[in-house]
Amino acid sequence: MRFSLGVLLACGLGAGWSLGGLVPDGLVELCDREVVDRPFELTEPARVTEQRWFFLPQLWGDFDLQMDLELGEGAEVDVLLRQVEPRFVDEVMVPFTGRFSTLRISSEGDGPGWRSREAALFGPRGGGVGVEPGRPATVWIEARGATLTANVSGKRQATLEADDVYGMFTVLVRGGDAVIHGLRIDARPIAGLWRWQKWAWIAAGAAAALLVAAAASLLSERPPLGVAGGALLGVTVVLCRGVELPLLFPDVAVMVSMLAGATVVAVLVAALRGRASLVATLPLAVALLALGIGPQWFAGHVARSLGQSASAEVDAVFGADSGEQPSKALGQLVRTPRAIVDREKRGRRVFLLGGEWLYNRAAPSDQIGLQLGAKLRAAFGPGAEALSLPTVEAYSAQQWRLFDGFYQGFEPDVLVFGVGATDAGRDPETGEPGGQTHGFCPALASPWGQNYFDQLYDFFCPTNTGANFLIFICSHSYSISTPTD
Repeated sequence: MRFSLGVLLACGLGAGWSLGGLVPDGLVELCDREVVDRPFELTEPARVTEQRWFFLPQLWGDFDLQMDLELGEGAEVDVLLRQVEPRFVDEVMVPFTGRFSTLRISSEGDGPGWRSREAALFGPRGGGVGVEPGRPATVWIEARGATLTANVSGKRQATLEADDVYGMFTVLVRGGDAVIHGLRIDARPIAGLWRWQKWAWIAAGAAAALLVAAAASLLSERPPLGVAGGALLGVTVVLCRGVELPLLFPDVAVMVSMLAGATVVAVLVAALRGRASLVATLPLAVALLALGIGPQWFAGHVARSLGQSASAEVDAVFGADSGEQPSKALGQLVRTPRAIVDREKRGRRVFLLGGEWLYNRAAPSDQIGLQLGAKLRAAFGPGAEALSLPTVEAYSAQQWRLFDGFYQGFEPDVLVFGVGATDAGRDPETGEPGGQTHGFCPALASPWGQNYFDQLYDFFCPTNTGANFLIFICSHSYSISTPTD
């Protein structure tokens, strides 16, 4: 009896360890160390333009914010809250798609202010909380955990549930300028951070094991506590297997329900005797084994239950694990290896569509974007530039959707499509053979493509990228020739 009780207790500790492992390594320590816990106040007015955001890279937990914000004529401001993007934690940076929630404020029209990441990126422009241009409006925001509330110029907004309980803070503008006349943030640490400590879940697992032992003793004279412990540990491990929550605190209520469900299963197994125990245990073991070695859809479902938002819509446009690219696209900026570039043209501009794997590769000799930019500046002056969207897992159709949705305003003189060998064979949307033109057929068919570009070169670039290129040249631009070397 004592031995089986010890086995049950050990399994309970293992179940708690598995649940605690849902919290990304180092995240609790990162927030305990870096979340701001003292007031912040802006000492002088800050002008926000399309080229210059107002950005506070510190991590903010719970806070009360008051801001006096003046919008220019035609300006639209997005206040990005709970902005979480890849960063180094314990010297490791895990790639994922950045998350944020948005409060939109507009000098034209009037509507609800809060936007999810998807609504901010793909929803209609405008329609934020209306304020009078040229006059400061008071913005008040309260953040408590994932719950955000706001009041803009006396217009109280409905609450919004963000993905995260912490994050950075950004103010960006489109269509004009804005001025932050005053800003005060009364910050405090994340409430209840101990709830995500691994020791807390190990203790919870031990308590669950003792609860199973007590309940089983009431239901049966000699309960199989060792088998019950195996059920407790097995159910928990299978539920947690393969779940990845990059820099995301899992929902504590869901974690509790996972442990409670495993505890109930363990009690039922311990209460059964003889043939009934065999009939119940074998199907359970088979089910756990199937889920444990099965497809990733189950882990994805668990991750969404724990608070990870679905990213299929964002991934279709920005590519998987796109990092800060969604927030940069919302503000019409492109990050290059040299700098962050806005829409304002200062010279000749080439836009490279094909992703980081093609244009910004690790070896300097393979960085086509950097080499081309240097040649353009040598030929046309310091304002010339070659831009590429830093998408690691890029394909041509995805690159066109991203350019078409967010970067047409950059008005490049030359637009280059790079199509890799793995992209050329099948259409990524239908899986059907499509040849090398499937990705840029939408570009060729679009009014923008037909009206803006009138020349087309198709050539093979003999580099180790193994890529084919399509080049569109603007009708009022310079011309280039097909390379021969």
